[in-house]
Amino acid sequence: MGEIGIRHEPEKLFNMDESGFDFGGKGEFVLAPTKELMKGNPPRLTGNKKERLTAAFCISAAGALIPPFLIYPEPKPINATFLDNAFPGTEIQYTKKGWMDSATFLLFLRHLDRHILSDRPVVLLIDSVSSHMSVDIFQFAKEKNIELYRLLPNSTHFLQPLDNGVFGGLKKSWNTVLRRRLQEDPGAKTTKLVFAELLNKAINGIDMKRAAVSAFRATGTFPINKNRHGPEIFATARSFEQEVGLPERSPQKTSAQEAMEVFSSVLSTPVRAHYNKRMLEGCDVETSPSFATYRRLHMRAFGPIIEANAVTNSQSTAADITVSTSIGDCCQLPMATPRPRRRKLDLPNHVTSPAHIKSMCLKTLQKARKLGEKEKKAKAKYMAAKGRETCKLCKRTHPKTSSEAVDWIACDVCNGWFHVLCVGNIQITVMEEFVCIFCKK
Repeated sequence: MGEIGIRHEPEKLFNMDESGFDFGGKGEFVLAPTKELMKGNPPRLTGNKKERLTAAFCISAAGALIPPFLIYPEPKPINATFLDNAFPGTEIQYTKKGWMDSATFLLFLRHLDRHILSDRPVVLLIDSVSSHMSVDIFQFAKEKNIELYRLLPNSTHFLQPLDNGVFGGLKKSWNTVLRRRLQEDPGAKTTKLVFAELLNKAINGIDMKRAAVSAFRATGTFPINKNRHGPEIFATARSFEQEVGLPERSPQKTSAQEAMEVFSSVLSTPVRAHYNKRMLEGCDVETSPSFATYRRLHMRAFGPIIEANAVTNSQSTAADITVSTSIGDCCQLPMATPRPRRRKLDLPNHVTSPAHIKSMCLKTLQKARKLGEKEKKAKAKYMAAKGRETCKLCKRTHPKTSSEAVDWIACDVCNGWFHVLCVGNIQITVMEEFVCIFCKK
C-alpha cells in the first residue's frame, strides 16, 4: 500500500469474497413440549434447505459497499426478471453449477470497475482460490489500475475482513428476513425470483458501513496494525513430543500396552476371547475395524504371537491352519490407488505485478506449445494407424488439382499410398500388380 501510495486512503482499499445463502435459513431456539409429552419433533416453519445461491460481495475500508454480484446456475431464463426490488446496481451471471469460475470472476472485475468511484489505482484483496488466478484476470485488472493482492492461503479466517465482521451479521439478518417472511405467509417459498429482494432486505437490516470499517480494523488491514496477530498464529502445526498435563506412566508398561489394556476393557469377554483365538490361529485378514485395531495394538504391545502361520499351543500343528495361497489372495481387501496431488501454484502476494504477469504469460505460451506438439503427435499417430498418411508423390492428403473425393492406390512392393490422379489416372484391374516409380528405380 505504501508503494502504490494509498496508505492513508481507505476508499481505495477493497476486499472481495463469495458466500452461499441457504433458502431454508437457520432457525432459532423455540419453546416446545418435551419428547415425552409430544410424539415426534416439534413443528416448525422452514424453507428449502437443499438449495442455495452464491453472492459475491465487495467492501472498502471506508465502509462503501459495491452492489452485490449474484451467481445463478444455468439455464438462464428467457422472460423471468430476478432483480425486482433488488439492491441498486445488482448484477446476475449464470454458470453451470452456480459457482464462481475464472470467466465469471473476470465479469465481476468489470462490474467492480463500473462502480468504483474513487481515483485509481485501487487495491483489491482476494483469497487464493483457483478461480481468481488466470492471466486474463491479471491483465484486465492491470489495464484498469486494479492491483490484486492475494491473502495468505489458509488465513482468510483471521485476515479477510468480509469473513471477520460482515458475513456473520449478514447471515443473521438473512435468517431473520426468511423467518419473518414465513411467519407472515407460511405458504411462501423462497425461490430465485425473490432472492435478490430478500437479500436487499438483509443488507438493509445491518449497518454495513460500520461493519465494514470494524472488519478492516479487526483484521489489522486498515489502519495497518502489524501487531494485531502474533507470530504464533502463522506458525505451522506441530506434534508434541511429550504429553502435557498427564501423569507419568510407569516404566514397566509402554504406551502401546496401556492402549491395549484400555481397548480390551471396552470389549466384552466373548469378543475378546474370539479375537485372541483368531490371533493364535495366525489370522491376518482384517475383517472388521475393531479386530484390525485389536490386532495392531497387540502386535505393538507384545510383538508377533506366531510366525509363518504356526500355532503356539501344543494341541495344534502348523498343518492344521495352513491357508491356501489362492484363498489368501481372495480374502485380501482391495487397495485404493492414491490420487496424484495437484501441484500448487507458487504465486506472489502482488499477482498483478509486471514481473508476475510476464511469467504467467510465458507459462501459458509454453503450455500452448506443449499442447500443440501433443496434438501433432496424436494426429500423426492416427494417420499412421489409418494407413494413408500422405501421397508419396505430392506429399499431401488431398491433391491440389481436385477438391472432390479421390481414389487411392497402394504399391505392391513398398505398400506406400498414392493418389490415382498423381500417378497419371492409370487403369488397373483388381488382379493386376501396381509398382510405384520409386520401386521401379
